[in-house]
Amino acid sequence: MIPNLQPNTTYAVHLRAPSTSGGKDWVGSITAQGEVHTYWGRTNQINQHSAKPGGMSVLNNIIDQKKRGKDKYSMVDEYTPQQGWRSQGNQAQASVSTSSKPKVQLPTVDWVEAPAESIQWDF
Repeated sequence: MIPNLQPNTTYAVHLRAPSTSGGKDWVGSITAQGEVHTYWGRTNQINQHSAKPGGMSVLNNIIDQKKRGKDKYSMVDEYTPQQGWRSQGNQAQASVSTSSKPKVQLPTVDWVEAPAESIQWDF
């Protein structure tokens, strides 16, 4: 996933392939102006960019080639303008849901000094 997609990007996909040098990342995207933008580089170091005319069918053809090619890319993430990058959305939801839960403070028991009658066994 890359943070700086082209303005008016309508869809993007992040693919990754293992390699002896640590892996390769590839991002393909389309814009509302009918352009396909591709970005690539080593894993977590995407620094190459290319653009050409095209839409979703062109992008899907490239994605299929990447997945079937010798490098065997696999999907890591997807982007839509409504939801952003899916993995970031899941992380944001997870942090909100865990932080919004009230924490229950359980009483501590001193098992050495606790009187015997304070232990109530349920068996």
